[in-house]
Amino acid sequence: MIVPCRTHARATGARKVLRAVTVIGLLVTVAAAPAVRAQAPDVQGSSSGVLLTGRDLALLGAATLGSAALTRLDARVANALYDSLFQVNHPGITSAANRASLMTETLLMLTGGTVWGIARLRHDDGTADVALHTTEAIASTAMIIQVIRGALGRGRPYVVNEVGEKRNGDPYEFQFLHGFTSYNYRSWPSMHAMANFAAASALSAEMRQRNTPNRAIISPVLYLGATLPSLARMYLDEHWVSDIAMGAFLGVFAGQKAVNYSHDHPGNIVDRKLLRPAVRATFTHDARGLSFAITPY
Repeated sequence: MIVPCRTHARATGARKVLRAVTVIGLLVTVAAAPAVRAQAPDVQGSSSGVLLTGRDLALLGAATLGSAALTRLDARVANALYDSLFQVNHPGITSAANRASLMTETLLMLTGGTVWGIARLRHDDGTADVALHTTEAIASTAMIIQVIRGALGRGRPYVVNEVGEKRNGDPYEFQFLHGFTSYNYRSWPSMHAMANFAAASALSAEMRQRNTPNRAIISPVLYLGATLPSLARMYLDEHWVSDIAMGAFLGVFAGQKAVNYSHDHPGNIVDRKLLRPAVRATFTHDARGLSFAITPY
């Protein structure tokens, strides 16, 4: 039986969201602790190899609270976007949404890994660098998201019960730890949004690092492309708007962090293991005469 209207259990929902935010905070703290403590100098002799700063954690906390506040609009947006009669009468739009929804983290990681492998074989160091950092941003964040989604067990905009009946979901329905075993309860945050925005963010950051021509045009196109699968997931009733918002934030954050950290710390372990070492030859002429040096960069 399909429930015609999504529920709005505000008081109970607020308590559930507060509990969920507390769990998220604990999960993020546990996940981030090793990165915050990792302050050993890298090969370049950098004073700190810290990955997540206090400012980063503050941003993550603010985004989580913002997503929690956005849950008040979840049911309204879901009802506005998902109309089964409209989808039946407009099969072309539904078909396009289904195709956009194919842009998953798995496909993006496979694509990035393939490009990286081919670039390494062709000794195309620049392309290998871009592909690695983009894939790294998606893969690392995907692992964290899987744990969070599994632990929270937030219900999707629709839920299919044990006998195959589909019912409208409640944005404040959480089945803790149930997300590890049921697709219906791994809604927040959106993996699709994270992966697509991470790819767009990482590519944009790489273009900024390399001062790529026309990046002011290319970057918005990349972000527009990342938006389409996210909208498709809401149109298909797979995600709440708060799922998408948090996934998009995490994607942008991860893409910029992966690229900027890697270029600021060129001796980091991932680049050392998976990229060819890049060196710069310099000549210096001073009172002591002519000197020559080869240094990594």
